[in-house]
Amino acid sequence: MKQAVVVCHRGASLQAPENTIASLEGAIALGAEVVELDVRPSRDGILYVMHDATVDRTTDGSGRISDMTSDEIDLLDAGNWFKETFKGERVPRLDTFLDTCKGRIGTYVEIKEGDPAEIRDMLAVRGMLSDAWTFSFDQAIRAEARAKVPDLRRMVLYAHVGSVERAVAQGAHILEFHEDDLEENLINEAKQAGLITQMFYAGSERAVFEKAVRCGVEQMNIDQVEIFKSVEKELLATV
Repeated sequence: MKQAVVVCHRGASLQAPENTIASLEGAIALGAEVVELDVRPSRDGILYVMHDATVDRTTDGSGRISDMTSDEIDLLDAGNWFKETFKGERVPRLDTFLDTCKGRIGTYVEIKEGDPAEIRDMLAVRGMLSDAWTFSFDQAIRAEARAKVPDLRRMVLYAHVGSVERAVAQGAHILEFHEDDLEENLINEAKQAGLITQMFYAGSERAVFEKAVRCGVEQMNIDQVEIFKSVEKELLATV
C-alpha cells in the first residue's frame, strides 16, 4: 500500500463555500494534491467555476448562469450563504481559478457545460496539462473531448462503462469507482490495463475509506480529507 493522491471535491467545501477561491485555498491548506471543480459558461461565453445550472443555491442571486452576463455574475456574493465570514467571496472565473492553482495544485475539471478545447487551451497556456484531467456527465461533451483534445486526460466512471475493457476502448486515462462497485480485483485489473484508479466518496465512514486503502485505490475524490488521511495513516503504519 502507498499513499493515495487526494482530490478535494469542489475544494475544501466543508470549510469554505464550494468552488470558490476560498475553498481552493482550503484544499491546498489540507495538503490535497488536486482540486475538483465544475465549469459552466455565462451568456457571453465566459467560463465560471460553478456546480449548479442556477446560481440560486450558492450565491445571493437567482437564475440560470447561462442566462446571465459575466458582468452580472461578477457582482454575485458566493460566500455569505455558507458563512458570514465569507461574505464578498465571488464566483470565480475559470482563468482566475487556474491562475491561483498554477504551480500549487493539480486540477480535475468537470465540464458541466462548455467547450473542452477551450478548457484544454486554458490549461496548456499555463503549463498545467500534465496535472489536469476532465470528465463530464454529458455524453456529447465526453465525445467532443475525445475527438478534439486527445492530449487532455479524460476520466470515465465504472458505473457508465461497466468494465475495464470498455474504459480502455474509450481511451480513458482514469477510471473512477463508487462505493457500490469498489472491488480489489477490479482495481487490480484497471491498473494492469494502464488506467489510474480513483474513488469518489462524499461520506465520512471510516470503513469505506479503509476498504479503499486496502484495495489500493490510487486517487481519492473526497470531501472528508482529514478523516481519510487519518485512516490511511493508521493502515500504512501497519504495513
